[in-house]
Amino acid sequence: LIDMMKTILFAGYETTAITITFVLYNLTKYPEMQELCCEEARRILQRDDSITISDLRYTRAVILESMRLNPTVVWTSRNLTKTINLDGFEIPKGLRVVIPLTKLLVDERNFERAKDFIPTRWVRWNEEKNEWVERDHRKESTDHGEAVSAADYANFLAFSDGARDCVGKRLAMNESTVALASLMKHFRVSYDESKPVEMKRRLTSWFPHELHIKFHLRDDNAE
Repeated sequence: LIDMMKTILFAGYETTAITITFVLYNLTKYPEMQELCCEEARRILQRDDSITISDLRYTRAVILESMRLNPTVVWTSRNLTKTINLDGFEIPKGLRVVIPLTKLLVDERNFERAKDFIPTRWVRWNEEKNEWVERDHRKESTDHGEAVSAADYANFLAFSDGARDCVGKRLAMNESTVALASLMKHFRVSYDESKPVEMKRRLTSWFPHELHIKFHLRDDNAE
């Protein structure tokens, strides 16, 4: 148990920081999405009744979409315990298979308009409830008045999948959601376009060497 907690805390520290960095960078390109995050954060976080992080649905959708396009961990691998046939290719038992997450997450067979940053593939605005609600690809038709059809969570492998998926994924999502909501509540972000984005690789991670993101305190800053 102690070893697992160490893994969650230490392995999740840098990956969560990289995730938040990518989210902020992506939001610099979409001021209207920043405003939606701000509106949700102020509406949810000021409530007097008890709230949960899952109430910040649009904020979580922005994080999911950023992780889909810019996964912190770019590949994973599995050792085959039995021989399998994949699209006519026989892959023998005992072989180590490398799974390129960066390819799967932007494959048009898995996500419609896969290379576009569209948080509403995960959530939609419900006029009756006056709040964001999660979309379910099993219940929604492709023509739901949204820019794209609902995403299938089974295709979202940023945390890997199965019995050996990321042990700290819930902690990472919760940390990222709280951090982003807190920032968007008080700040707008922009990027210094004169500074090119330089990427750096470390083991399974792929992240920006440095990002020149500017934080602007909102004029109507909330308490």
